[in-house]
Amino acid sequence: MSDEHVRSDIRKYLSSNIDTRIALIHQEIWVNNNSSAAVFRMMNNIADVPDRMSAPALLVVGPGGSGKTAIISKIPNHVKRSAGLIFVSLAASPEIDTKKSLKDEIALALGIPVGSGSSRRSSSDLPSEIREVIRLRQIWGLVIDEFHDALLRSKQEQRFNMSILKKLLGPEYGLKLFCFGTASARNALKSNYEFKRRFHEVALDDWIESEEFRSFLLEVEESLPLKQPSHLYSEEMVGTILSMSNGRMDKTLELIRAAACYAIKMGGEKVDVDMLRRANKNPWGY
Repeated sequence: MSDEHVRSDIRKYLSSNIDTRIALIHQEIWVNNNSSAAVFRMMNNIADVPDRMSAPALLVVGPGGSGKTAIISKIPNHVKRSAGLIFVSLAASPEIDTKKSLKDEIALALGIPVGSGSSRRSSSDLPSEIREVIRLRQIWGLVIDEFHDALLRSKQEQRFNMSILKKLLGPEYGLKLFCFGTASARNALKSNYEFKRRFHEVALDDWIESEEFRSFLLEVEESLPLKQPSHLYSEEMVGTILSMSNGRMDKTLELIRAAACYAIKMGGEKVDVDMLRRANKNPWGY
């Protein structure tokens, strides 16, 4: 049996038991692609920009499941001087029925305790401790996930948050901004042209039938501990995957993972159209 269809570091698992191989399939799959590479390239170029009156800002826009958070998780591996970045997520906690405070989340990311009560939320002023910690730790950039949640607020809160971000971009702080959000972030920025023009925008589009998508599928297949080649990049498989996933990144990976689990459990050892159909109908039924 040839194992050339599997990555060299995965081949040792081909003889492992079913449970071990299925556990491996469910680990995070990361495949570099043109979109993520472009984001990392821009971030590295922005990292090299010297201090100026207004620091650069990047807005990465994509629908839910397009890979924004996955890209953020790989920033430490792909962006220079990433130790000088602070990371903030404005994703609402399901246990708390209130939106996160941008100012508080920045303080927490810097290890600064936040107070309590509504007074701390009622101003766009930043505590002096934030400036001092940024200077002492040589922080040069801020990464914000779920950026749209900072803007989809009341007009007063939206103004406060925009004011905070303008200050961070300004000469007092000089932070580069890397914001990741949905198209609603772009739409909210339209209400303030002076702020919107500070951002360069890049979109994470859904997959379409293309050589890049076929290359992506080839790399995904190489990460699966299946004993037979699946030829995910073939015309039939590409068409089937796109029709079931609509090209959305997370759905594509979920579909292939589940189909690979079916392939192992049913003994076929490869992903084919039947396995994809089963996975699409019930991803956990293997």
